[in-house]
Amino acid sequence: MRRFFLMALTASAVLVLSAAQAKALRIALPNASTTQKVLAADAVLVGKVSSVEKETVDLEPFPNAKTKVPHTVVNVKIETALYGAKNVTHVKIVTQKPGEQGNGGIDIGPGGPGGGIRPLPAPFPGRGVQSVQLSEGQEGIFFLSKHPTEKGYYTIQQGHNPLLSTDNNYKDELTKVKAMSVAFADPEKALKAEKIEDRVQSAIALAFKYRQYPQNNTTGVLAEEPASKEISDAMLKVLAEADWTKTDAPKLADALGLVPGQFGIPEIYPGESEDLTSVREKSFKAWKEKYGAKFTVTKLSAKNK
Repeated sequence: MRRFFLMALTASAVLVLSAAQAKALRIALPNASTTQKVLAADAVLVGKVSSVEKETVDLEPFPNAKTKVPHTVVNVKIETALYGAKNVTHVKIVTQKPGEQGNGGIDIGPGGPGGGIRPLPAPFPGRGVQSVQLSEGQEGIFFLSKHPTEKGYYTIQQGHNPLLSTDNNYKDELTKVKAMSVAFADPEKALKAEKIEDRVQSAIALAFKYRQYPQNNTTGVLAEEPASKEISDAMLKVLAEADWTKTDAPKLADALGLVPGQFGIPEIYPGESEDLTSVREKSFKAWKEKYGAKFTVTKLSAKNK
């Protein structure tokens, strides 16, 4: 598996606005990286738009919406289901028509005590930027999210447009997507790959997937759920078996929060001639032998009730 997908996933900004400005301002979300698209998706597939239905369907664009809006239904024939959307030959994607987007973007407002940036429940199509418009015959990689209110439909998040087969870098991006999707589709298998470098990269992908902000969060309240013991133990085993100076193991430890001073891992004080990474590796492995069985990898989830 190629080392490809570790990059900054998000950027933060602090905005100071008057109440009037905050109420009026909307921010359009930028196009996401391939890594971000895969991490946020409920399903990733290679397919072709087989048809665009003439009749629209009226759906609530987000939970507790006051009104329903027309959505165009796009049928996509699946060539390869990389992640999610298993055991089906087609999926239905709904998109909103231009001009029927409703209130859009990210509200910049009070957001609770102290003010600041208050993100909308989730970046569903129709908020902030125009929903992607698909055409019959388009082929490529589709990054899909389950529709927030209607089962059986998928949406495309803002900035998560498909990678089309006509794009210049399509083949390279497909390789990246396939590699990440393997880790999500069968984590236990990916964490037992023959090469330690591949196991490390799969574990990193899973760690980011587990710790990303849930896209379906409608309340802003988060919950944590434990990963299976098999996966949690396998991820710690990867860290224990890896050479931290020759792999991305330190990045995996960071993603899991396994840093000095956390979860009982001792603080480290390298000497002048000691390598920081090597000292940290030794400290972690000693901690794992003694306390690792008590540690559990957790997933962030939305607490919408």
